Amino acid sequence: MHDAPPDGALVLVLRDLRDPADHAAVEAAIRRCDPAARTWWDWSQGLVAIASAAPHHALLGAVQQAGFAAMPQRRPPGPIGVGGVLLRILLGAVLGLAAGLALGVVFGLGNSALNPSCVGSGNCAIGVGVFGGLGAVVGLPVGALVGLGLGLARVGRRRA
Repeated sequence: MHDAPPDGALVLVLRDLRDPADHAAVEAAIRRCDPAARTWWDWSQGLVAIASAAPHHALLGAVQQAGFAAMPQRRPPGPIGVGGVLLRILLGAVLGLAAGLALGVVFGLGNSALNPSCVGSGNCAIGVGVFGGLGAVVGLPVGALVGLGLGLARVGRRRA
């Protein structure tokens, strides 16, 4: 693309562009939708950016109706700050707590059902809650550490 398109421009990824006639056909489809539209091309990548007052879905439909496989380009995710890292830590902690609790309860129930010394004893039933609590206590910090790692990894990818 020559000079960069404005931030609000629709960027379409076009497949199977073969020759200048395809370029002209796409341009014509865009012009039929909005004669005042401005376009920027990156032919080698199959990209066209369109700055237009027309709705994005109308421009996309016009190009697709002209017979071209087109889809909007996904924008890269925005930067992640301290708040994003903290939210990932919190989410990881909550998920770790829930997973640890569930695994602990499953382990406790399995112990209660399969341990031969538990027959007729109420101690094993109490163990279900104990194992669930221990699983939650272990799962919370493990989940928080996983969330921290994922948050920091995303920060590193955005800076690269």
